Amino acid sequence: MSTSLRSTPGGSPARAKATALRVAEPDMPAARVFGTLRAHHVTHIDNFDGIVADQAISAADRVTPSYDISSPALRERRAAATAPDGTSVSGHVPFLLSPDGARWDEVRRGAHDESQWSDAARSARGIDYVVLVVPTAAFGASVILADTDADAEDARFAVGPEAAANLLRRTDLTDPEMHGLELLAGPSVPFSSVAVIGVPNDRTRHAVKDILSEHGGHAPRVAVFPPWFVPPVVPDED
Repeated sequence: MSTSLRSTPGGSPARAKATALRVAEPDMPAARVFGTLRAHHVTHIDNFDGIVADQAISAADRVTPSYDISSPALRERRAAATAPDGTSVSGHVPFLLSPDGARWDEVRRGAHDESQWSDAARSARGIDYVVLVVPTAAFGASVILADTDADAEDARFAVGPEAAANLLRRTDLTDPEMHGLELLAGPSVPFSSVAVIGVPNDRTRHAVKDILSEHGGHAPRVAVFPPWFVPPVVPDED
């Protein structure tokens, strides 16, 4: 009787099982590089003139916006919450890492949560806002990233680009679209850091460009991008 040392077609049972397990594994999302991302600061168009005049986006504890969409309760919570650097969360400028961030999505859907949003927020429409886009590379070593609202009791923080990249990796599966993340910078962010201003329509584009022209100085690109200002359509479930 002779014995063949050649593998049978399909290989050993153990190898076949390992191959099947590899096939069954879910696809991992592509790694996100923090320094290549863009941060989004949403503000009402009535606040834009003041930002350009100051040539800075300032934290909530430094300036009272002309059009305030935050409820008094939200302002109190953020003033009481402490950031990793020991200062108040309200002493930083908030940004989203997605133009469809969860809190902004609440606002453009009507700002119904009275614990979060003011009557003014409920009176405004999504097309009444502009989005100031800043490359994350512009924030430097003091940038703070939270895996949820920065005023939340269970928020986890990362300070600096390297730590922020590690936090992003931990949220790859739980929040792959980065809808819940909040970035804190400041207490002020130079307007010269703004690379793009997203607007909902041509009318707002003209208004923004008029304000930029009136004040002079840094003039970012102004781009009309309607999808940022309307809630995404959620398909009906059968």
